[in-house]
Amino acid sequence: MPRTGITAYDLLISCPGDVLQYADVVKECVETFNHTLGRLNNSEIVTRHWSTDSFPQSGDRPQELLNKQFVRDCDAAVAIFWTKFGTSTDKYDSGTEEEIAEMLSSGKQVFLYFVDAPISPSNINQAQYQKVNDFKEKYRSGGLYSTVKSEDDFRTQFSNHLTMYFLPLMTGEEPQRSGSLMPALQIQDYNSGDINTASVYQSDFVKSKLIADQFQDICIKVTNLQKTCLPQRTPKKEEDTSTNVIPDKSYELAKALESTRDLFGIGMDADIPERWKSEILKFAKSNGLELDESFWYVGNLKKRTSFPTLPYGNSGISLEGTDEEKQRYESMQDLYWSIIEYEEYTSYFSQVDAQKIVELVVANVGTSFDEDVDVKLYIPKGCTIPCECFPIPEINIIERILDMRFLESVYEMEPTADVGSYSDYAPSPVDFDYQMPALLRNTSAMDEYKKHKHKYAEQLKRIISYQMYEKDDNDILMFHISYIKHNTKMAFPSVLVFGRLPEKIEYEITSKHVPDIIKGHINLG
Repeated sequence: MPRTGITAYDLLISCPGDVLQYADVVKECVETFNHTLGRLNNSEIVTRHWSTDSFPQSGDRPQELLNKQFVRDCDAAVAIFWTKFGTSTDKYDSGTEEEIAEMLSSGKQVFLYFVDAPISPSNINQAQYQKVNDFKEKYRSGGLYSTVKSEDDFRTQFSNHLTMYFLPLMTGEEPQRSGSLMPALQIQDYNSGDINTASVYQSDFVKSKLIADQFQDICIKVTNLQKTCLPQRTPKKEEDTSTNVIPDKSYELAKALESTRDLFGIGMDADIPERWKSEILKFAKSNGLELDESFWYVGNLKKRTSFPTLPYGNSGISLEGTDEEKQRYESMQDLYWSIIEYEEYTSYFSQVDAQKIVELVVANVGTSFDEDVDVKLYIPKGCTIPCECFPIPEINIIERILDMRFLESVYEMEPTADVGSYSDYAPSPVDFDYQMPALLRNTSAMDEYKKHKHKYAEQLKRIISYQMYEKDDNDILMFHISYIKHNTKMAFPSVLVFGRLPEKIEYEITSKHVPDIIKGHINLG
């Protein structure tokens, strides 16, 4: 069906001869816009250029004739510079400069871009290039222009700017003018959005449900063991050797066999090991639990060691006694390991809880996206905790800490409706942990612990991914953001972790589309 009442907007393309390929990109972007948003709003953008929209005429200076023919009728303009500034007119150093001045003096939108792409020095006219730089400097503080690295970069930026300006115009809203099409970066508190002060908090994992449940489980195990005490071990009878003044050979052989059995742990008394007693008593004392001597009785339980043992098998130890005796010994062993695990968790969590945490975001409160954002944080020396000084879980809990993704939950910031996740983490390393068949594998517990510690350190470095340097009295933390949209917030790579809290953090932000270095500070309290 024919479209009636189409609203057309004229867009002037103004550029010297060395960026004509960028002019073609402008036309591609406009065509895409027209086929999508333009069609939906019964509108279109029409590109205008002197090569297609002028005609021979006399009676005035050449540029003024172009101004009259179509420049002044345009609704907006896009101007692009690289190394050439163009041919001078009677009033300005180039026709493009005069066209920009015409548009700006009429209060119209100008999309201004400077190309920062590699080029051979032999292809540069230094006088022309100096004029480009002088013109760029003229508008540096006004936020009028953007810098592009390539045609693809220009295509991305210009498409974004085209939509931001013309779509509101087509829908009856107030369009964003050239001076306002700028990113504006700042650092804010993650929770409150405050740009002056950030909150400081500490975790409280030692009071978590995990610790509470483990404590309750240990207390139940102790209580159950107190209710089911066994009799004391029956003392061994001393052998009567009075009639054997001179031992015969059979007796000597029996004693030799007994010594051999003791040497290899064959048929020994299975008393509770001292290290178990020590840990259980320490827990009981610190928690007001009374344990009498009968708590340790396991009747007449024996332990037997098979000899020889398999080279890649278990120790071959087996218990000999009644079911009650075996059950008590195994329950005592289970209690011991439960306490060891509990102590490892409380020790690790206490160290984590001692860290002082600050959550910050980079906010782009401007009206245009930004790229190649570099953030520098200046923190007094001795305040920041480096990765290598973070607590490491001990051998019995480290695998579970890794499985529960504890590091991510503590040190990464959760995305919200207002804050996005950090986008530039390094990819996680590929885990080439090939598992050999069980019969061929001879990995000790310490080997496994070493492997888990390495994985833990790698995960921590991926999250706490700041580059760290020292300068004078400050530690400098740096990180990079490839791209951040306008009116968005992006979380830092991780929370900031302090041992000693500084009064404030000073920062600098540099980016592709903001000419000046942004400096500021945020107080901690």
